[in-house]
Amino acid sequence: MRRESASRFLLLAPALAILAVFQLYPIVYAFIISFKAFNFLDPSAAHWVGLGNYVSLFTHGSFRRAVLNTLLLLVTVVPLQTIIGLVIALLLNSRLRAQGLYRTLFFLPYVTPPVAVAAILAYLFTLNGPATLALVHTLHLPNVPWYATAPYAIILVGLTTVWMQAGFYMVLYLAGLQDIPNELYEAARVDGATTSQATRFITLPMLNPTTFLVIVMGIIATLQVFDVPYMISGLGGGVPGGPANSTLTMVMYLYREAFTNFNMGHASAAAFVVFIGIFAFTLVQRRLFRDRT
Repeated sequence: MRRESASRFLLLAPALAILAVFQLYPIVYAFIISFKAFNFLDPSAAHWVGLGNYVSLFTHGSFRRAVLNTLLLLVTVVPLQTIIGLVIALLLNSRLRAQGLYRTLFFLPYVTPPVAVAAILAYLFTLNGPATLALVHTLHLPNVPWYATAPYAIILVGLTTVWMQAGFYMVLYLAGLQDIPNELYEAARVDGATTSQATRFITLPMLNPTTFLVIVMGIIATLQVFDVPYMISGLGGGVPGGPANSTLTMVMYLYREAFTNFNMGHASAAAFVVFIGIFAFTLVQRRLFRDRT
């Protein structure tokens, strides 16, 4: 037994060493410097400030705006992409022709490079752009570049995120639909259940584990969102997080503090606040779905 245990440890040792060096050590180090005033330009001047970085986060106007923007995306993007992914999956799981083509088309935005997405958005939502003019004529919105106008930039971030992510959650729902036994639907048809009743009382309850996974993954992705607001706010030479911090998210705030202001202590504190937020949302969601999964 001892030889077997030793051989197992030796086999795991390289992976454990890589995990310790590239994941555990950076996490512990970041946690330590979150209690310090630490600047990469002058590491020798680092000094202990205790909870000062954490306290200053919530008194910093930019961080409060970043939290507000992230929560706004959370309560809009996650429900939309969950519902859209479920509806598309239900449609594709029915007797629809060219299902493979539609699956590819809906999944394509998820694997589209952000640079290509930025180029498309810059064309569609610029001044006198096709999408801008269409909204002017249909909803009577002003003819402005959305990515450079505060009220509309965060809306563009949300719509783009939903467009890029919904196809991925569609795939998860399709996988969940394949696991539902056909015998349940056959029994429901024998009992006289309609398609809508079968969907309500069989499909949706059986998809609860998949829905839990989709919502948790959506919450984590939204709390960590960076690339979409970064590329949208940077269109036309704009400042990341602009205009007027309207697209600033918590991870963008972290990035700006770390690599623009070089305030690594403040950035590390922000990183652990994001981690606590993700962990708390996951626990709450797990508790809500405990009796249904």
